[in-house]
Amino acid sequence: MAVPAVASPAIAVGVVAVLSFATLRLYARRAAKEPPKIAMRRIRVAIAAGAVSSGVVALLAAVAADALDLTEASLRAVSPALAESPVGAVLTWIPTIFGVTVAIEASYLGAFPFVREIRDLGVSVPTAAWSVAKYVGQFFALLVAVLGTMNLLPAGAFASSLSTLALLVAVGAALLALQPWVLALQHDVREPTDAERERIAGLCETAGVSPRTVRVLDLDSNSVATATLAGLPGHRRLLVTTDLLADLDDRYAAAVVASETGRANHYYREAKFAVLFAVAAPVLGVSSGELQSLTGVDAAPLALGIVALAVVLLWLGRRLVYAADDYAVDRVGAETFAETLETLADDLAVSYESGRLLSLLLMRPPLGRRLDRLRSRIGD
Repeated sequence: MAVPAVASPAIAVGVVAVLSFATLRLYARRAAKEPPKIAMRRIRVAIAAGAVSSGVVALLAAVAADALDLTEASLRAVSPALAESPVGAVLTWIPTIFGVTVAIEASYLGAFPFVREIRDLGVSVPTAAWSVAKYVGQFFALLVAVLGTMNLLPAGAFASSLSTLALLVAVGAALLALQPWVLALQHDVREPTDAERERIAGLCETAGVSPRTVRVLDLDSNSVATATLAGLPGHRRLLVTTDLLADLDDRYAAAVVASETGRANHYYREAKFAVLFAVAAPVLGVSSGELQSLTGVDAAPLALGIVALAVVLLWLGRRLVYAADDYAVDRVGAETFAETLETLADDLAVSYESGRLLSLLLMRPPLGRRLDRLRSRIGD
């Protein structure tokens, strides 16, 4: 019996989801036989790679199965005016986006039982699935908002690479400004109790930070003792996790807040965006041909130059982590800060080593190198 055309996209995405689940399950089961920190390092990389590849393959499978055409035809049958409107253009993508989300969820859930076992997390599969769905959903919501804004702007608004880059910079600035509210959408955020507020005030005094507001963050699908100074410079809002308050004593908790303060003081998060835009600008220029016309250089040498620029900027960006470490050492001492990093690494099963390429792309030195640097300062 012939398969109905409307079922073809669902079947295509379903096959991708099943394969993604099975692949991550097999890989995570094999990786889990290694020591915990090595296992978690491999599983984290596999989850990241699996999420991206599963999403891309699911998108291609849905498009190849005419998911967009079928959705558009359905909308047109209901209301031709709606199908022709900007709202209809967004609605056309909703089933496909849902399918991509399912594939990404499947890849993550394939590895999740081993993550839960290694880290001894008291988190159910539905809770973990809902947490991932929120992240993916908000990413697509942002993507739709950006594309929708681009669609509403005049046709000539993106005639040049600079205008396109200007929109990306505006989106980046908005994300930084709205970060506290984005975190509130992703997790439960509440006012601290009087006792918590008093304790957090002491941590802030030790760390040398005066945030605009203080909130407590409950990471529903994870257990991380951390703090975040969210928002734009001059308007930072401190969010501390319930795990930080419950699991760490004042020395270690202050060290975590001091580390985050050091990164904020050295604009580490903003630097990541700056590197992204600094690399995106010449990429857009090469893609449009504007950079070749301006410089008289062919695309291949320019591409090599862009790669070299990215490597240099990412390497320089990693130095900001060391600068933030130095700030934390000045506030709590090298020994306390090193012990804090070791405690968190043990709790999160974080390996002291990481691949050179991964370390560079994340703009973050390997933890082992940071600890060696801190130990050399103990007793100074």
